[in-house]
Amino acid sequence: MNLPQNINISHYKLYDLDVINQMCRGNEEQILKMVEVFIEQISLVLKDIETAYSENDFLKIKSLAHKIKPLLTYFGTSKLEKEFLLTEVFFLKEVSSLELELKISNLNLIAKEVVNQMKNDFGLTYK
Repeated sequence: MNLPQNINISHYKLYDLDVINQMCRGNEEQILKMVEVFIEQISLVLKDIETAYSENDFLKIKSLAHKIKPLLTYFGTSKLEKEFLLTEVFFLKEVSSLELELKISNLNLIAKEVVNQMKNDFGLTYK
């Protein structure tokens, strides 16, 4: 199996597997498993953030944010990571606002871009 080279039509690299490649010592099967876990985890955490926000559970949002940050770094998702850090400022204020809702929505859109690119690059067809 040959790993994809992060090709994107927009020429913007949405993820970088260098750290994951090092962690897995180049084991392509293990890298693929890590990608699948990332796709699953990022989707679940963002859904949980939306739910926690709708319940005004900012403690849970902070916990989820803490959980997801390392994944964003390990997978080199700089665009998503940057947006997440900008949104985290609003999480810390613990106040519901239209701007925070828009930030959460934008996080979901960027995460979907990253996930779709990974799925396309790795030929994953589930979910």
